[in-house]
Amino acid sequence: MKDRLEKLLDKYWEGETSLEEEKELKNLVSLSDGHLEEKEFFLGTKAIAEQEPILFPMPGSRSLIFSKWMKIAAVLVFFLISTTVIYKMEMQRAEKEAYEQVMQAFALIQTNMRKGTESLELMGDFKHLSTTQEIFNIKDHKE
Repeated sequence: MKDRLEKLLDKYWEGETSLEEEKELKNLVSLSDGHLEEKEFFLGTKAIAEQEPILFPMPGSRSLIFSKWMKIAAVLVFFLISTTVIYKMEMQRAEKEAYEQVMQAFALIQTNMRKGTESLELMGDFKHLSTTQEIFNIKDHKE
């Protein structure tokens, strides 16, 4: 028995025992008169295994709060970007509309100037007459 106990202890400290061998070792250590350190060790491991586990707060609880803030920040960034894009598109539409109105005004001015130029061409026939007397053939009567 003592020889078997020594072989199992050596094998246990090397980490090469199976579960059945560990049960046999614990039983042999508890029945033997010597090996006080091993008895205390196995009793300590048994006591630790029987203790209630200590519950710690979930590590993810903090990350849940963080993830909520990240979601809120993502929504705000999305709205900021979409508002900026919509604003720029609206500005481009307004610029295009203003450009079209200016071009229409220029076209109207050009049409009216053409009409005025045509009217002045009729007056071009009377260029050589410099005064109203010449137009109406009025002669000055000096007596």
